[in-house]
Formats: sequence, structure tokens, C-alpha cells
Amino acid sequence: MKHWKYLDVARGIGLLLVIISHSCGLSPYLINYYIPLFFVVSGYLYKPGRSYGENVVHKAKRLLVPYFGYSALLLVFYRAIGRTWQETGRSALGVLYSRYCLFDTTTHQDNVFLFTVANGAMWYLTAFFVTSLVYHLVIDRCLKSRRFLIGCLVVLTVLTMLLAELPILLPWSLDLAFVGTIFMIAGTLLQRADFFDRDWNLWVIIGILVFYLSLSRANPGINMSVREYGVYQAFSVPFFILIGITGSMLCIWVGKAFQNCIVGTVLAYIGQNTIVLLALHILGLEIFEMAVAKFINIGELTGVSFILYHTVRVTASVCGCLLFGKILDGIRRALHGKHRG
Repeated sequence: MKHWKYLDVARGIGLLLVIISHSCGLSPYLINYYIPLFFVVSGYLYKPGRSYGENVVHKAKRLLVPYFGYSALLLVFYRAIGRTWQETGRSALGVLYSRYCLFDTTTHQDNVFLFTVANGAMWYLTAFFVTSLVYHLVIDRCLKSRRFLIGCLVVLTVLTMLLAELPILLPWSLDLAFVGTIFMIAGTLLQRADFFDRDWNLWVIIGILVFYLSLSRANPGINMSVREYGVYQAFSVPFFILIGITGSMLCIWVGKAFQNCIVGTVLAYIGQNTIVLLALHILGLEIFEMAVAKFINIGELTGVSFILYHTVRVTASVCGCLLFGKILDGIRRALHGKHRG
């Protein structure tokens, strides 16, 4: 299968933006697209030939095994540092429901928060698995029939708009699966058109950038993880789809521009380790904050000191997660070699 390094770079950029936003927040212009990006990239990498069952099994191994494995690790860690069995039980139920909170954040003041063991970013793994169930059900026919493709996109958009009106957030992000499928289909269509392997006029890219910024300004308040598509409730969904696709395109173009330099190589390595970073970066951020808080008053940091603190905090979290991932890989290889022997 062809490997596009710039897709790894783009994922690395998106993942760094996720971690930075969890550390200190970011402009919505930088984060409105960073979750759709991962769906678009996955769709771009689609390779036909597997059966539906094979695709489901592959995604389960790729996403659900680490989801439950890292969740168990976090539950054990927080129990070891003082969580009660009752609190740990509630956190375990949150893992099973796999959603940051229970209710629509725009309509409920007293919410029920479910991810309480530094696992707030792990909703993506189950969301992506559920989305893949829909995507692999329709993608081959979408590629064969333009009429089916258009009809499918319309139905998926309407279903997303209807589900946006629910008062609760559905388990495993079932309410996000249809819009996630749209992003994956968009990625597949871009790949079929060799979209990013062409030499594009700079003015085309600038035009898409202006379009993205204009839509983001017209439709603020996006947070896909809690089903917030913008300020127009269900009618924000079409705007969100366009924002997600155009923002992803711009990020991939940036990835292509940096792929052949040292920065691109570092970002690509980060992009290749998405799951361990998604699973553990919040824990890394929390551990760093607890350690530093013993020496300085973090709440009083401003200006350069604020930027420096969060730069070091994010760097430490990323490096710690990557090191932990390498150790896990070494253990897996050792166990695999012992089993074969």
C-alpha cells in the first residue's frame, strides 16, 4: 500500500493541537477541524479488497483493544493513588458508556461527567470504531455509483441533523457516526482524485483558507466530542461538514509542505503514534502539573512564563507517552518472540 508521509505529518499536527488545547486552550480557528482531520485521513487511506467482517475485526483490534487496555490501566492508576472503589466503579461505567458527559452541554447546566480518569480524549477510539461500521457498509457502493453517493451523503447529513436534537449524548458516539462517515467518504474521494499529489496553485489554497476562516467565523462554538456543531443547532451540521473538510485539506497541505524537513519527520513520528498519545496525554499533562505545582503558583503565570510552562508541559507529556509506547512495543515483541520460540 502506498505510504503518504504528509498524512502522518498532518495527523501529528492535529494531535499536537489536541494536546495543546487540553493544556491551555487554543483559538477555534485552529481546532475546529482537528477531529474531522483524523476521519478524513483514514478515509484517504482506504484500500478495497477486505470483506466487511474483515474490516470490522481489523478496526476492533486496532481501536477497541487499546481502548479497553489503556482504560484499565488508568482505572488501576487512579485507584492506586487514592480513588475509592465507588469512584472507580463510576469511572468504569463511564468507560463502558464511552462519552465525556451524558447530556447535551448546550441545554443542561447540571451534567453527568463520565470520563474521570484522564481519559477524556479516548471517546475518539470508540467513535471511530462505530463510524467505521457505517463507512465500510457504504463506501464500495459509493465509489461505484454517483447517484448512490449523493443520496448517501444527503441521508447521512439529515440523520446527523436529527440526532443533534437529542437531549443526551449517545454511548460510543453513535450520534456522531454518520457525520464521521461523511468525513471518511470525503477522504476516500480526495484519494481517488489524487488530490494532494497534484501541484496546486497558491491562490486556490488561499481561497480555501479564506472560505474556512469565513465559515468558522460565521459558525462558532464547534466541539465535535460533545456534539456541538455550531450556533445554529441542527442547521449548523452542513457548515460543520464544510469546515471539517476544508480545514483538513489545509492541514494536509501544511503536512505536505513540511514532510521533507526535520520538523516534518518529528511530526510524522507523532502522527504514527496517535493511539498512545490520545489515550495517555491527559494523564501526562496532569502528572506534570501536579509536580510543578509544588514549586510554583501555576495560576499566576502570564505572558512568556505562561507560554514557556505549557510548551514544556506539552513536550513532557508527548515524550512521556512516546517513551511508554516504545516500552510497550518492546514488551509485546519480547512476548511474541517468546511465544514463537
